[in-house]
Amino acid sequence: MPHPATVLVVDDELGPRESLRLTLQPPYRVLLATEGQQALSVVEQEVVDVVLLDLRLPGLSGPQLLARLKARQPALAVIVVSGSDPAGLVPAGRNPLIFAYIPKPFQVAQVRETVKRAVAGRAQERKK
Repeated sequence: MPHPATVLVVDDELGPRESLRLTLQPPYRVLLATEGQQALSVVEQEVVDVVLLDLRLPGLSGPQLLARLKARQPALAVIVVSGSDPAGLVPAGRNPLIFAYIPKPFQVAQVRETVKRAVAGRAQERKK
């Protein structure tokens, strides 16, 4: 039996973080981080398939974390789930570092479908 895909949710706010966890678990294994440095530690210690990233984080910002994650794992699927885009990272969703952008408040169906597509894309990458 294959292991479930692992999704890392990075959000400093308890409500959205827990909502995303409940939305995705099961079928996915969901890990949580409340700030950027913690997220980097998780990615270094675990095999993560998809990251759901809020852009407004304390300490290491969402945009800084995105750059560091992609530098370490270029094929990592990062989905930005945020109510704002202070750095202008997601102009019309055309940033090559970002798999998708989901605005807050998010729709459960949109989150599930987007994560499903990202996981499928990661599975295809691994087959290459």
